[in-house]
Formats: sequence, C-alpha cells, structure tokens
Amino acid sequence: MKKVEARRRVYEFLDTVDGDPTRARGRAVRCCEMALNLYAEYGDMAEARGLLRGGLMQRDADYGSIYRGWIAMEADHAGNVDFARALFAEWRALCGDNNGGFWCRYIAFEARHGGARRARDVAEAAVAACPGEPAVHAKCARLELLLGHEGRAFAVLARGLAAFDSDAAAQEWLVDQVRVYRDALRRRTLAGRLRSCCRAVMASRRPRGYERLQTV
Repeated sequence: MKKVEARRRVYEFLDTVDGDPTRARGRAVRCCEMALNLYAEYGDMAEARGLLRGGLMQRDADYGSIYRGWIAMEADHAGNVDFARALFAEWRALCGDNNGGFWCRYIAFEARHGGARRARDVAEAAVAACPGEPAVHAKCARLELLLGHEGRAFAVLARGLAAFDSDAAAQEWLVDQVRVYRDALRRRTLAGRLRSCCRAVMASRRPRGYERLQTV
C-alpha cells in the first residue's frame, strides 16, 4: 500500500503542474527526487523508470533536468551504465547536436564510467557538433588533464583558441577554465600524496613517552 501511495503522490504532483512552463524545472527535479526515493525504498527500478518517463511526457517538460537525474540514478545508484548510456542517446535525439550542455555532461559521464577511449570519442563528436561553444572546448581540454595527459590538454586548448581567434573574451575564458582545473588537479594530487605520507609515518612511528603508557 505504501508503494501505491507513493506512486499516487507522484502522479498527483505531475498533474497539478502539467502545462505550466514556469514550473518545468521544479517539476522535473521533484519527479526525479520522487523516483529516486521510490527506488531507494522499494528497489523497484521499473516503477521509478515509469515515473520518469511520465515526467518526460508532460507538456513543456524540462528534458535536460529529467535526463540528468535519470542518468545519475541508473549509473550511480542502480549500476545500469549501459541503460544510462542509452538515455544519453534519447536525450540527444530530443535536444539536437548543438547543445553544449548535453555534450559536456556526456563527456563527464564517459570519463567516469566508460574510460579514456569512450570519453575521447564523445569529446571529438562534441567539438564537431558544437565548434562555436567555448564550454565544449574547455571540457575536452579538462578531460585530457583528468586523464593525465597535459600535453594533449594544451593541444586541445590551442585548437579551441584557434576556433575563437576573433573573440578575445572567449579565449581568455578558455585559458582560465583550463588553468584553474589544472591547478585544482595538482593540489588534489599533492594533498593525496601528503595524506599517504602522513599515514605511513604515523603507522611506522614508535610510541614515545606517555604514548607508551597508553598502549598497555
């Protein structure tokens, strides 16, 4: 009965705001939250998928928000990476190829779940589809930094700068995005090494003075 009641609440919510474009994002986020809660509580992915599909069928649906939430639920909570990848194909068919936000999220997804080759294939497709989108070029360069190939990252950045040779603001933004990300990765790497060293030292250091009494 609880499951039936949860499903009823979702559909009631969707019905009350159906067709109101000013509430599209809020409706999409709420739909994703309800679907995730349903899956977390009852383990029924089929039911959660039905709710999300219903959200996509609403008038003036915020496709991006629903697909982002659905993909995260499939890949990160249920472990259905292949299904999540198929959702990207659906999303692409709806939004078209010239959506930079879609491509940036697809690159990030493959970097996390698909590995270097898949991520690079998506990155190349993204640049071909959105050559005039600075965020796509920045994401591709940041991908190479994440993969540990700084030389390739700056080659990708150079290609992006060439694409915006008449737009100084876009070039400056690109450089800032890549530099800040590179510095963040370096700090993260250094912090990880320091933590490893501290753990090794603490594990090997013999207790001294009063510490020896505490070990008895």
